[in-house]
Amino acid sequence: RGGNIWYYVQTDGRKSVNGAWQGFVFRDEVGDTSWGLDPEITYRPTAFLAVSGGVHFERGNEDSQWIENVTDGASTHYVFGRIRQTTVGLTARFNYTVTPNLTLQVYAQPFVSAGAYSNVKEVVKPRAGRFADQFAAYAYSGEPDFNYRSFRMTNVLRWEYKPGSALYVVWQQVREDSVSSRAFRFQRDVNDLFGLPATNVFLVKF
Repeated sequence: RGGNIWYYVQTDGRKSVNGAWQGFVFRDEVGDTSWGLDPEITYRPTAFLAVSGGVHFERGNEDSQWIENVTDGASTHYVFGRIRQTTVGLTARFNYTVTPNLTLQVYAQPFVSAGAYSNVKEVVKPRAGRFADQFAAYAYSGEPDFNYRSFRMTNVLRWEYKPGSALYVVWQQVREDSVSSRAFRFQRDVNDLFGLPATNVFLVKF
């Protein structure tokens, strides 16, 4: 059994400066907890320009996160563990209407998520009445801890050169990496992102 509270508030979107805030809190009977928040602010100095920025923060502590299935001869061990995970993402958007027929949109997001595992166990009695009785300790030799980092940016130029016909020019860049480390250091991880090799995609559609 568990319970969840979710909330959302937003200011008047017709104003030149407006914002929103949403969040949630969760807890269940075995001590799993998670909570998160997503504040965002938008600045629209003119009718043709809007700039917004937001933060996503989430922290979870879950007792039964699946890790992997380990095959041992004819048997399979369904391995789970307690995970403590922290996730942070920063989102920026830029929308510029040059003319009613020509627009530019930019989206960028650095994202970091790190998870540390403990109390590794396997499922032994999945139909047991008590949740704790479903598991038994397991000697797991793997390294499930992780630190995932990514940066994604998309730029879209749209030109409706005649009514009903449009030209799109798109540039997307992705940088990402994952290492076996439980350490979460947002500033360090984001700085390291821009030293990673980038995958660039250029697309033209009309």
